[in-house]
Amino acid sequence: MMACTVKFCSSNYINGSYEIKEIAEKNPEIIVEEDYCLGNCGQCMTESFAVVNQTPVAIEKYEELLKKIEAK
Repeated sequence: MMACTVKFCSSNYINGSYEIKEIAEKNPEIIVEEDYCLGNCGQCMTESFAVVNQTPVAIEKYEELLKKIEAK
């Protein structure tokens, strides 16, 4: 896996992305950034998501995030 940037919206933490962010921060190959709003409000209201290398992706578990990182 190559190093990549994953951005999390702090407003989305209620949907479960906070736990995924905490695990991702422990991976040295993932650059984790946090912002109050990533401009994906429709998605943010309905599901857990992150922005992987500038592409919004839905995630429910850390393992899903890794698969989406590897696919980029």
